[in-house]
This record gives sequence, structure tokens and C-alpha cells, in this order.
Amino acid sequence: MGTKFGNMHVITSDKQAVLTALKEVNAERSGSTGGSTKGLTGFEAILAEAERLRNVYYIVELKPGWISILNDSFEWGTVELIGERLSEFINEPVLTVSYFDDDVAEINLYRNGSLLTGHMWSNGTYELDKKEADTSVLSRHLGHHYLSKLNEILHMDDCEEAITALEELLQVPLWIHSEWLQDMEKEEEEWVQHYERHDFN
Repeated sequence: MGTKFGNMHVITSDKQAVLTALKEVNAERSGSTGGSTKGLTGFEAILAEAERLRNVYYIVELKPGWISILNDSFEWGTVELIGERLSEFINEPVLTVSYFDDDVAEINLYRNGSLLTGHMWSNGTYELDKKEADTSVLSRHLGHHYLSKLNEILHMDDCEEAITALEELLQVPLWIHSEWLQDMEKEEEEWVQHYERHDFN
């Protein structure tokens, strides 16, 4: 099995607005308050703990004007749905990034509940429809000075190479999942310590 992750980024410095919007989205998708796992055993306890962790988010602003969000349930196919919904609650662009088994990488940019543009890199393992981003839309929201480099990245064939290059360009953590934070902290990745844990249970 290869690497899997998903993460989300709101292009704003208003952390309180992001948290307020995230609480709204979380309340919709949770369907419960999380509850206690006390007294549960076996499979029931595992399911309850997984549900509880769905309501825990890690948030950081490592780059001014970019608020990054992690959650244990973020992966290819789910982070896109949550990012789209979040963009309905906050009047700022939301970028989602997902990666699946070194076979597929995808970025999507949302605003006001609509997809502005998106791009998918694939090695051909899965029969997926081609998805190419509009670089003018991407550069308008990510930065016009990135246009040339964005074009270069979008034309890369390798999923890992593309996401790594995009991470270096934007200077925002993209190659990351919430489940990796503890291990990264042990490896003395100092920037990881800036993530704030927000529990909406």
C-alpha cells in the first residue's frame, strides 16, 4: 500500500472565521456530538473512537494568509466534499489536496460552494476522466507570480513529484496527514508543533 493523505487550506488570515465555518460543516457531517467511548468494547469501541476523531481538527497558519486544516478522515474523495461545503460558509477560496497510493493526486479550488478549477495527476492505474486545471484561475487565487511554475507543475507526470513541487512553490504543507503529526513531532519537525488541536466533540 502506498501513501494516502488529504488536507485543506483556506486562503485567509481570519482564523476565527475558519473555525466558525468548520464548526458548521462538522455539525452537519457528524450527526452526533461524538459521545463517550467509556464502557464500549471491541468493534463498537473502535467505531466510536473513529467517529470521535472525525470531530478533531488540527489548524495552523504557517504561511501568512494561508490557514491549513487536517483531520483523520481527510483523504481522496472526502476532503473535496468537505472543502466544497466549507467554502459555502466562508467567503474565501478553499484549496483541497489529496493523494492516493502514488496513483492519483488531485487539487481543487472552491469558493462559495462551487468548484472554480481542479487538476488530477494519474499514473493510469485507474480509468479516470482527465481533469486539467485552468491556470489563469489558479494563479488568480494562489498568486499571479506563480503562473509559469504552476504550468510546469500541472504538466508533470509523476504524482509525488507534482505535489512536492507544489508544496515547495506555495510554501504550505501539502505532503501531510493528521495521523502523521505525532511521529513528525518525535522526529523534531519543529513547525509541526504550531498546529492547534480543536476538538468539536
